[in-house]
Amino acid sequence: MMERVELHEKALRIYVLLAAAGRPMSVREIQRQLGLSSPSLAHYHLRKLERLGLLARDERGHYYVRRLVKVGVLRAFLALGRKLVPKCLFYAVFFSVLLVFCALAFWNTTEPGLLFLALVSLALAALSWAHEAWRVWKLLPR
Repeated sequence: MMERVELHEKALRIYVLLAAAGRPMSVREIQRQLGLSSPSLAHYHLRKLERLGLLARDERGHYYVRRLVKVGVLRAFLALGRKLVPKCLFYAVFFSVLLVFCALAFWNTTEPGLLFLALVSLALAALSWAHEAWRVWKLLPR
């Protein structure tokens, strides 16, 4: 049975920041990166996330993601090791490789079907890269 976790604004932003960073961060570092008004506000939300079992602290007192749950923008990502990768990246890479193949294989051809395939590959690669992957990456806090 899947557990339902709901995080609201600041707690969600903190959780996404830590998940995207893939490394432990201090309270002050989190506060600065997210532009929170004070370290105590960041600490309040960090403790809340820790009580939910989503975060833990290392020996230096820095917080890290203990359990990855798909909330908010994280639904659009896959966890590969400690890094988050947009799911749509795989489509973008596939269509980009198809485009390169078409460009190399049909360089000097005037065959309409092959040119159409190359144009469709170009359009799909551009759409995958520009629209999907970029939109998702922009949603992550830096």
